[in-house]
Formats: sequence, structure tokens, C-alpha cells
Amino acid sequence: MYTNIPSRFTRPALRGNRLLAGVLLLLSTTPAWAAPLSLQSAEAIALRQNPGLGALTQKVAELRHQAVAVAQLPDPHLALGVVNAPLNSFSMNQQQMSMLSVGLSQTFPSFGKLGLEGQQAGVEARAAADTLRGQSAELLLLLRRAWLQALYAEDAVATVRHQEQVQAESVQAALALYRSAQGSQADVLRAQLARDSLANDISKLQAEEASDLAQIAQILNLPEPPSIEKQWPNLPLPPTLAEAEARLSGQPLLRAAQAQTRSAQIGVQVAKRSYWPEVTVSVDYGQDFYPGSPNWLSAGVNLSLPIFPGDRQDQDVAAARAKALQAQYRYDDQHLALTQQARATFARYEALKAQLERTDRHLLPTARNAFSATLAAYSGGRADMSTVLRTQKEVLDYALTRLQYRRDLALSAAELDFLTTQGATQP
Repeated sequence: MYTNIPSRFTRPALRGNRLLAGVLLLLSTTPAWAAPLSLQSAEAIALRQNPGLGALTQKVAELRHQAVAVAQLPDPHLALGVVNAPLNSFSMNQQQMSMLSVGLSQTFPSFGKLGLEGQQAGVEARAAADTLRGQSAELLLLLRRAWLQALYAEDAVATVRHQEQVQAESVQAALALYRSAQGSQADVLRAQLARDSLANDISKLQAEEASDLAQIAQILNLPEPPSIEKQWPNLPLPPTLAEAEARLSGQPLLRAAQAQTRSAQIGVQVAKRSYWPEVTVSVDYGQDFYPGSPNWLSAGVNLSLPIFPGDRQDQDVAAARAKALQAQYRYDDQHLALTQQARATFARYEALKAQLERTDRHLLPTARNAFSATLAAYSGGRADMSTVLRTQKEVLDYALTRLQYRRDLALSAAELDFLTTQGATQP
């Protein structure tokens, strides 16, 4: 009953269906990061896709496998041979003592050396795991820095654009006085110049934002800079200074340095095992083909002889001890550096919090009121254009300074969060 529908109705319907299918296809192929990306989602992407962390993850796996392999005995040796074969005939039954032999030997390293080497490799694997956690925390800090810088640039552009509107009021005031023969053309030109020069500030800020977004794309391993949410993220509130210093011992990078120190100390014990000889046990069986001759069995023990320790074993132990001291000094230096960084960052955070509050409550409102009063005085002929432009610039400076305080306060909170990151407890 639908076969008689005219074609002028079916063709638009077909075109509509094709258009709908095209829209659905476009939506299905739109990348996930085309929508505004939140910082939390970006952090998850960074931990999952960053190639540097992927390389460290494989390094941890490598060391864990090596920790198992290094604690095993060396492979045994199988020996096959021909003994006392006569060169004139190569006959194995021409005379006694011509035989085919098969032997098996096993070397045993110095007593306890394998266990210590396995323990040392396991500690190095745990150090690599802590390094991975520390590098992950550093990557998130780098991401947060770029993110906050991009948000600052975005808001700074909006602030400068608003300042353009504010300075347009100065231009209108100068034009009104000029038309009434109470002002000069120079005042009009100076007001217009101050307004138009803000375009350069906008271009600079937009370039900075593009650079920050490109860095975010690099961290996230994305082919194109993402579109990020324009709202400032809620970062964890920093702990007190005493709590921050107490948590430093669990900071993954510091735990990795501590594990490297432990590994070097075990290395001293490994080096001391070289004073003990290595033992090789061998067993050989010989098949004699001469009629009436018996077969033969041989067994033996082979010992290494560390009889000149001054040039080898003593030097190895001294080198291992120097390496252990080096690792301990590095740990102490890193602990001091992190402690100083925590104290400085906490002091900066407290100062920025007070500065931001003071700017919001007093400085920025006062600057705006001063500009309004100065512009009104200029319109009434009681102030000059230089004073108007100066108060305009003060409003912009305080507005941008407020954004800088907000950005730097969030950056300080992110740095304190990095410093107090805790590594997982390991056996």
C-alpha cells in the first residue's frame, strides 16, 4: 500500500536518513578528548599512556625477573670426549684405555653468595618500583603546573579583554571633553593608545596558553592539544609543616634512595664472599671397548684459590664500601633537599594565601574605586589623562596579580602534595 508514494517525498526522506547517519558516524569517530577534559581524567590518562612511565614499568619487571635468575646455581656442564684413541686405526677396541667418556660438573659459588645476590637484586627491584611511584608523582606535578598555567593564561586573557572595555570608558570621556573644547586631542590619542596596546598582551597570553596546552598533550601522549575544563581544580589541602616533614620518610623517591643504600650495603657482604673459594664438583664415566677391560669412573673437586687478596678481593670490598657510603650520602643529601623544599613551599603557600586574601578584600577593590573616582574627576576637569591611565594600569596590574597569586597558591599546594606522596609499604 506504500508503493504509490511519490518520489518527491521519498528523496528528502532518504537525504534526511543519510544526514542522520553521517552525524552519528561523526559522533562515533570523535576522539574522547574533544570534550573538555578534567584534570582528574588527564591525570589518569598520563599515568596510563605516558611512555616514560611505561619504560620504568618495564624496568621494574626486568629487575624482578633478574632477582629470581641471579639467585640460582650456574648451569651444570656436560662433557663428551674420546680418550686415548689410536691414531693409526682410530679403533676403540685395539688396546686398553681407549674409551668414550661422558662427564657432568657443577660449580658452587662461595658460601652464601647466591642468596645475598638474590637479596640485593630484590632490593634494587623495590627501589625501581619506588622510583616509578616517584616519577609518577613528578609527572602529575608537571601536568598540574602546565594545567594551572593554561588556566591562568585563559583567565588573564579574559581580564585583559575586560580591561579593554574599561579603557573604552576613558576614550569616551576624553572624546566628550575634546568635543566640548575642554580637553585635548592628545588625551584622546593617549587613551586610544592605552586601549589598543592591550591587544599585544592578549596575543602574548594566547601564545603562552598554546604552549601550556602543547605541554599537556606531550605529557598525555596525545596527537593534538586537548580542550580542558575552564574551572580551577580542587587540589588537596596541604598538611601542616610538621605533618609534611613527618611524611617525607615515605616519599617514594626518598624510599628509592634508601633502598639503593641498602642494596649497596648488601654489595659489601657480597664482595666479602669472594674471600671464600668457589667449588666445582665433577663426575666422569668412561666406556672401555677393549675385550675384558672394565669401564671407568672418575670424580673430583676443583677449588678456586683466592691467595692474592690484596690486588683483587680487598679492592672489591673497598670499592663496595665506597659505593655504600656514596649511596648513604646521596640519601642524606636528598632528605635534606626535600626537607628544605617542603619548608620553603609551605612558607610560600602561607604567604600566597595571605596575599590573595588581601588583594581580594582591599587592594583590587581600592584600585577599582580609585579608577572610577579619577575618571569622574577627569570628566569634571579636576584630573589629567596621565592620572586616569595610571589608575587604569593599576586596576589591570592588581587583577593580573590576583590571578598569579591564585595560580601560585595552587602550584604550591600541588608541590606539597607531591612532597607528601606516600609509597606503598613493601615487604
